[in-house]
Amino acid sequence: MKKTLFVLLALTTVSTAAADSLGLHAKYGRTFAANSSGNFTFGLDYTYDLDAQSAVRGGIDIDPDLIGSGLFGLQGDVAYLRDFDGVGDAMYNIYYGGSLGLGFATGSSSNVRVNLFEVNPTALVGARYFLTPEFALNAEVNVGPDFLLLTGSNGTDSASDTNTSFGAGVRLGINYRF
Repeated sequence: MKKTLFVLLALTTVSTAAADSLGLHAKYGRTFAANSSGNFTFGLDYTYDLDAQSAVRGGIDIDPDLIGSGLFGLQGDVAYLRDFDGVGDAMYNIYYGGSLGLGFATGSSSNVRVNLFEVNPTALVGARYFLTPEFALNAEVNVGPDFLLLTGSNGTDSASDTNTSFGAGVRLGINYRF
């Protein structure tokens, strides 16, 4: 047990030391499908600079109402971000990129269990404004398809359904650069 805790502590320290920024964000997403409503998520992100103009960002979100389903869910995404050449300065920059998001929610009532899986690749564009060299605010918009798989069972019977739709979203955040 002591060895396991030591290894986890070492990995966490190495991961945090290699991070270029950590952030908090809130997202609003809307899937344009019948009987679907928009929803808010809240989460953390970790961004690692690949070079002076590009970065990889990973994030995890808590979603109290995944895709308007009424189910509590978890979402995560990995994004590649690249600054536009010649746009911005030490106070701000404009970036673009692509993201692949995954979501999962499950719920049960009486004898029925429902699972919802979501995959959403998106294109994005955003702006980052530096309050100080370490702290930055960012805003971003994204668009892309949304693929859903819904499964349900009541112990003896089961069913599934799929849905493909188009979605768009906004992400607002604050980051601390190490």
